[in-house]
Amino acid sequence: MKITGLRIDRQSIPFESVYGPGQGRSANPLDIYEEYDLGQRNARLRPASESENGILSEYFLVITTDEGIEGVHGPVDYRAQALLILEGLAPHLIGRDPLENRLIWDVLSRFERHARSGMMMTAISAVDIALWDLKGKILGQPVYRLLGGGRKALRPYVSMLGFSVEPQEARKWAAKVKGMNVSAQKWFFRYGPAQGAEGMKKNLALAEALREELGDGYDLMFDCWMGWDMVYAKEMLRRLEPIHPVWVEEVLRPHMEDGFKRLKAETNVPLAAGEHLYTRMEVNGYLRDGVFDVMQSDPEWCGGITEALRIADLCEMYGVRCAPHGHGLLPAMQVVASMPPDICPYVEYLIRIMDHKTAFFKHRCTIDENGLLYMNETPGVGEDLDMDKIVKTEAIHQFVMMP
Repeated sequence: MKITGLRIDRQSIPFESVYGPGQGRSANPLDIYEEYDLGQRNARLRPASESENGILSEYFLVITTDEGIEGVHGPVDYRAQALLILEGLAPHLIGRDPLENRLIWDVLSRFERHARSGMMMTAISAVDIALWDLKGKILGQPVYRLLGGGRKALRPYVSMLGFSVEPQEARKWAAKVKGMNVSAQKWFFRYGPAQGAEGMKKNLALAEALREELGDGYDLMFDCWMGWDMVYAKEMLRRLEPIHPVWVEEVLRPHMEDGFKRLKAETNVPLAAGEHLYTRMEVNGYLRDGVFDVMQSDPEWCGGITEALRIADLCEMYGVRCAPHGHGLLPAMQVVASMPPDICPYVEYLIRIMDHKTAFFKHRCTIDENGLLYMNETPGVGEDLDMDKIVKTEAIHQFVMMP
């Protein structure tokens, strides 16, 4: 079997968010500039859980073969990934055996000087996931089984990005999610150095309200999305110690390795990060130096399922938990299901974002009445499009083998 082409399809479905418009956001590295903090400039793209005029459109990568079997992955970012895939990576895949996906990964990581990180690595990640999907379909197995995994039920931690951080509103949503038998939640701090002491008080009010609502012993995490600096982080972590968070995530920007080391030495609060680190080469230094208690590499960004599994193996060697960032739920689940539960105890479930991102799939993978996620047993990654929902398909761009 040979790879004959790659294309990007734009798929559209009717969609209305279960949770309505977003009510809050996380702290942001750009908040140090007043025009971003006050919303006078758009610091981020439109929330993923919104649609236009009741129609949601997203882009999907499709890898074709000479035997008609296709591998799919998405949604992908058209500007950041699709163009790099079709104009940079595609020529290196055409004519190759799709079962040789680790060899292909190595070729893609070597062909361009900037391939080791950033947007190029996210493009390689998308190709890798689509190749694993293709491999699973060729061999008739779900990917986690090809990886040697056997965990069928996974414990999610629900990420509450986009929900109100006003304490009383947060209490209501936290109680509702706990009532779903979910045993872990992550909330997002809205305030950072730009909001000074008053913002710090609001962050603490949120944390205290959630701990009181959820109770001692409930797994409660917090995310700062790179929005703090050293001085602010030291004081906030000191004040958070009585809350006993399972971890506090991305308190600094990812390149600030020395800053993270200093924080680690000065706090008892477990630190987590990794979604903005690329490949095992970048991750290894942080693991070797004991900087993070939890590593959160994302299969959609760090190098695909191939590299995420290598990073999980590194975490096991260093005795660090691995909780993959959940930008793409189903690829992350394949990795978690193939690792021991003491190394990968959770899979992240971004509840508002998954409402949108999994709406295209036959298998939506929602949390069941026991508060668990179950693996899909269909061949591949499980991102099979529900063609009964799709109202429009456009082949946006393609790269095919010449006759």
